[in-house]
Amino acid sequence: MRIAYVRSSLHTGSGLVTHMMEIAKRVEKAGNEVAVVCREAEIKPQAIRIYEVNFKGENVPFIRNMIFPFKSLKVLENFDIIHTQYHPCIFAGNVAASVFEKPHVFTYHGFAPVKPWRSYRQKLKMVDHRIGTFFALRFKVDRIITVSEFLKRELVAKYFVEENKIRVIYNGVDTERFNPKVNGDNIRKAYGLGDSPVVLYLGRLAPYKGVQFLIEAIPLVLKEVPKAKFLIGGAIRYDTPDLWRLVKKLRIKKATIFAGYVPDHVVPNFYACCDVFCYPSLWEGFGLTPAEAQACGKPVVAFNTCAIPEVVENNRTGLLVEPKNVGALADALISLLKDKERRVRMGLEARKRVLRLFSWDKAAEQTLQVYREVLS
Repeated sequence: MRIAYVRSSLHTGSGLVTHMMEIAKRVEKAGNEVAVVCREAEIKPQAIRIYEVNFKGENVPFIRNMIFPFKSLKVLENFDIIHTQYHPCIFAGNVAASVFEKPHVFTYHGFAPVKPWRSYRQKLKMVDHRIGTFFALRFKVDRIITVSEFLKRELVAKYFVEENKIRVIYNGVDTERFNPKVNGDNIRKAYGLGDSPVVLYLGRLAPYKGVQFLIEAIPLVLKEVPKAKFLIGGAIRYDTPDLWRLVKKLRIKKATIFAGYVPDHVVPNFYACCDVFCYPSLWEGFGLTPAEAQACGKPVVAFNTCAIPEVVENNRTGLLVEPKNVGALADALISLLKDKERRVRMGLEARKRVLRLFSWDKAAEQTLQVYREVLS
């Protein structure tokens, strides 16, 4: 089979891009020809061929969404299956499937909620994605893959997609790279953490990711665990909440460390340096970082919402609390920071669960089965 993976932008640090590249590598290893077609690529992996489709107007929002699908046709003509990953690249699959009568598979990763954004441009972008995808799903899409049961329910309830058209294929985790034997001493030394209990957040500092709720919980945690440190790693994108002002207001500067963007090669060491991983996101289509943290044997504290309960098993591999409930978030962190035996037990169970459920090899084989379905 010859498969073209289409994603308009290949950003570094994107969970969606990680998903696509991990699947593509394994599909190619299984004896298939694969390539990625995009408009711009920040990452340049040597293992997978990348076609960058350039054209006039590629920097103009919305306009480029209409041009890219047609400019991609020359490349997509040479493939048996078009596999698109997000909006607006789904349009490229629609057009190619219509022109060349090729099967089109779309992976639905979901869209971040509109309400938390302060930027009206970002709000408009999220609304545009939803409306565009709603109509695109009705035109030349043979199968839809989702990365969680939560997203499958959303497709059925909000997009009115027939259930038999949807296949749930969980994301995977590289369990060799993310494992309990990784050493985090270099990170503890670099940030002066010493032997303090450490709570880690790792992810984009976007409003819906909920870092502000963790920061609001810090004073409550410090009352019970005074030596605790809170390491926050992640890139700034769009309208990040003013977290630094909040830290100053709450007088928790000494306990809070902002690491900024964390390079991919040291991500496992960050997980290894912490005692508890905290991910208070208000929306997740899957939740790749909690899965990676659990693969490293770390218990997770998060909000009980969206797809998170599929990734973190409450009271077994972590603690899930009511969304936006800062007091409950603090209580969960305190209970784990004070109980090493419970942390270790949860970490062991977390590792076992990740090994059982979240495998890139398994995800790639299930994806290949979808390709066989659409070709037949």
